[in-house]
Amino acid sequence: MASATVPEPPVGTTADMLFRRAQEAERNNDPAGESLYLQACHEAVQSGRIDVLAAAVLQLINRHRFGTAAGQLPALLNTAYRSTIGPAERSRLGAAMARLWVYSGEAARAADFAADALHLAEEANDPDRVAEALEAGLLVHWGPQEVAERAWLSARLAELTAYTDDVELRLRALCWVLTSCLERLDGLGVQRQLRELELLAVQSGSRRVSFYALSRRAMYLLLCGETVQAAALCTEAAAAGRDTGDVDTIALEHTLRGEIARQTRDKAQLAAEAGLHEEFARAEGVPSVLAQAAVLWLESGDPQRARLMARQIAGKDFGTVQRDVDWLLTACLVTDVATRTGDTATASLMADLLEPFAGQGVVNAGSVSFHGMVDAYLGTAALLLGNDLQSEHHLDQARAGYGRLGATWWEAQLPPAPLGPAAGPAGPATTRAESTIDFRPTDHRIWKIGPPSAPHFLPHTRGFEYLRQLIRNPGKEISCLDLATGFSRSADAHADAGGGGEILDDAARTAYKQRLANLASEIEDAESWNDTARASAARQQRQVLIDHLAKTYGLMGRPREFSSAPERARVAVRKAITAAIDSIATADPATATLLRSGVHTGRFCRYEPDPDRSIHWQTEP
Repeated sequence: MASATVPEPPVGTTADMLFRRAQEAERNNDPAGESLYLQACHEAVQSGRIDVLAAAVLQLINRHRFGTAAGQLPALLNTAYRSTIGPAERSRLGAAMARLWVYSGEAARAADFAADALHLAEEANDPDRVAEALEAGLLVHWGPQEVAERAWLSARLAELTAYTDDVELRLRALCWVLTSCLERLDGLGVQRQLRELELLAVQSGSRRVSFYALSRRAMYLLLCGETVQAAALCTEAAAAGRDTGDVDTIALEHTLRGEIARQTRDKAQLAAEAGLHEEFARAEGVPSVLAQAAVLWLESGDPQRARLMARQIAGKDFGTVQRDVDWLLTACLVTDVATRTGDTATASLMADLLEPFAGQGVVNAGSVSFHGMVDAYLGTAALLLGNDLQSEHHLDQARAGYGRLGATWWEAQLPPAPLGPAAGPAGPATTRAESTIDFRPTDHRIWKIGPPSAPHFLPHTRGFEYLRQLIRNPGKEISCLDLATGFSRSADAHADAGGGGEILDDAARTAYKQRLANLASEIEDAESWNDTARASAARQQRQVLIDHLAKTYGLMGRPREFSSAPERARVAVRKAITAAIDSIATADPATATLLRSGVHTGRFCRYEPDPDRSIHWQTEP
């Protein structure tokens, strides 16, 4: 999903000539194109042709494979980024830098570039550049704990690109929304996005869009166990990818072929794919691909090799590994291998780490392949570890999630649901036993949380009080303002229920812009007198004002407003509840899972009890 439209530089220098030769090679699928683009970059640096440098390095980034090292690309791109003045072009280069670092496994380095790209795009008031910057933000927020952020960002990206004539931008937006739907187990949403991809392929006539539409439809068919149709589409997709020279064609084809072999139980093909996955993973140092290799080795009939690989990935400190795009997939696959090979130590370690992410679908990169639901891995791990109640809860959640998504093959892989104890011929009907869980404050601002037989004592947080209020009122919607104010809102709080007003009014904004114009004149005057010190000082002042003014505008140049009281309360309550459940998860993952699945936040919050479990909450001190 990295491709972008790049304007062609003018003809004239050696750098131009090399760039055009590289373009010709690329059109002919000639592998020499990459080296020619690289030569054009170096020649452009020497000759000061920043336009050629920017165009060539963007093409190289388009060819950069996910999970591989960045090499010289960051240095070349940074040279173009520092030398480019226009906000729209700087935004494009900043978004490209963010994408490059994420694809190279260095997501932490991408955040500042993504944020700058969005500010610059908004300053330029360029919808397509805003869309690219939003996509960079999605890449930065690709961790398992940021599903809600990705859902919002991908929806905003889809809204912006609905009217663009840039087919590549529209394609990438659709893939992001598709990925978000898979993560949230939204079956109807998945079907809509697949249909949109297919329509875009037909209407644009693009073989590259066909590559995405065919491969993602094959991915979905594998959810349903339709291996014959999936294999046919995989072959078509690979042909389209090779026609367009898409750098991800080989990786995507082998990922799908591995899943097809897994479902058809073709052990020879499984072993072949396992070997290829392992070779690539060890050469490039990619844990998620190594974890996929371990699963394929296990399916091929080599459990010992799979178990050793899973242990190697988990190590002693997997919990400290950066939680980026690959983390959840890697953790789930390692848990799967550990569970199915009876490695209780690794299964226990990984299940504790996965517990906070119960309820999510597991997706490989940009909806390349689907790998089940976190609850399925937690349920089978709990079964191995002898935690029957926890296993039953997670497996029930997985069945429900797969039902919403239409993932019939994945549902069929789950252990059968227990039938429950049968009553004797004349005995009474059997009912599910009630569980008791403490959730109450004690003296000295300490909370007692968990089963009465083994409670945990945690320091007070505001989120615990919010959760307690919701638990005491099951099924009832409670305003976030009532939660935040302790049901004691004043008349002022009611009066503040509307918008908060713009951060800067028109007069202040006009004054800022006049000062910017004055500084621009001052810079021009200083440069005409070769007064570099005065020009530099004026530039710094101008940049400070630009940064501050950019923060007062939202997407598409709309003025930002102060948050209203309900909005501030919504954000504060959501954050407090999330933090509270996270703190519970470190001590009592089972109770945290109950709360995550039952508590819903927004302008109104509520606790919805699990209808399949009878829980008595002790909430009184």
